[in-house]
Amino acid sequence: MDSVHEPPQDKPGPSKILKALRRACSDDSSLKTTPLEEVSRQLIVRGYLQGELSPTLVADVVEVMQAVNRRPGHPTLWPCAVEDYWNEGWQDNLQDELYMAIEWGDFPPIWDERTMPRNLTRAPTPPCTDLISEPGEILRNEERRPIHLCGFEFMSQSTRLWAEAQPFVDDSLNILRWAYMHPLPIGRQALMSHIEVDNLSEWSEVLNVLPFEEHETAMWALRVKVVGSLSSWSALDLFGLADYPTDLHKKYELPAAGNLAYVLRGRDASPIDLVHNAKRWWSRFRGRSLLGRPRGSGTWANVDEFRVAVGKAVQTLRAHGRKVTQESVAEILSCDDRVLRQWLTQFGLDWRDVSKAR
Repeated sequence: MDSVHEPPQDKPGPSKILKALRRACSDDSSLKTTPLEEVSRQLIVRGYLQGELSPTLVADVVEVMQAVNRRPGHPTLWPCAVEDYWNEGWQDNLQDELYMAIEWGDFPPIWDERTMPRNLTRAPTPPCTDLISEPGEILRNEERRPIHLCGFEFMSQSTRLWAEAQPFVDDSLNILRWAYMHPLPIGRQALMSHIEVDNLSEWSEVLNVLPFEEHETAMWALRVKVVGSLSSWSALDLFGLADYPTDLHKKYELPAAGNLAYVLRGRDASPIDLVHNAKRWWSRFRGRSLLGRPRGSGTWANVDEFRVAVGKAVQTLRAHGRKVTQESVAEILSCDDRVLRQWLTQFGLDWRDVSKAR
């Protein structure tokens, strides 16, 4: 498979194909299980794309999504998981359903048993994803700043949306590969040393938009746009950096909340007050281990712990109306489906039995 695609002007590139796939799958969910050649045809027939479309490129875009346990995605912002549970009347089940997916201030160290804090179970709390849609307003209003962070809904989603919004000159599949990395490499050295990067010439589009030079990686990323009198457009980019303070963090690639970094673009310096607000808010998470279990590590002490983890993942998927598959369960458990199958084999379990958990 080619790692970079630079289609002619009249052919849609990877980013346009991904956006079209999102809209099409949202309008007709049956396309998620339709053969890719037919999906390619339908994108043209139904008017989602114009021009000649390469089925191979469509397959490559889908392959990138599958490599990170993601479908082509959702056309709109995923809501905060905690807020979603409150709206659906699942308050009594917050403890059982969300403890693996939600990160919050003042939680225990790595590997210790985690329980949902009282301030997340007794009453609704500010939704974390409002920071993505209204970053300036939230950072200026302390009462609206979230006291928890949803792993995918806020952290991964914010870095992906920030990455996809960068001013690329040409479209390439590596732009999508980079956008779905998490923590997101935002320093040149961080990207150049990433396992997926071999030929640097094929990553020039991404390298050219990175804001830093060293090994910086972002747990979350936000852009605050400002229209001021000094310039027609200014923007403040904010990043919660990942840190690996101990050998354990480094061994399992388990990030902790690090420093706050920012880049102010344009001549209007008025957003600089938001940097101080963001630092105060992010400081409550500083030094904390985020993202739960390390991706791909498969760290279950025994068969009972594994059964409970899979069971809760299955219940969470059903509560949100999502299909229970090995890929979707692995996504919630922060591993991939290959690792999940390895543990099923090690513990002598049948997937058909554990996937029926109630």
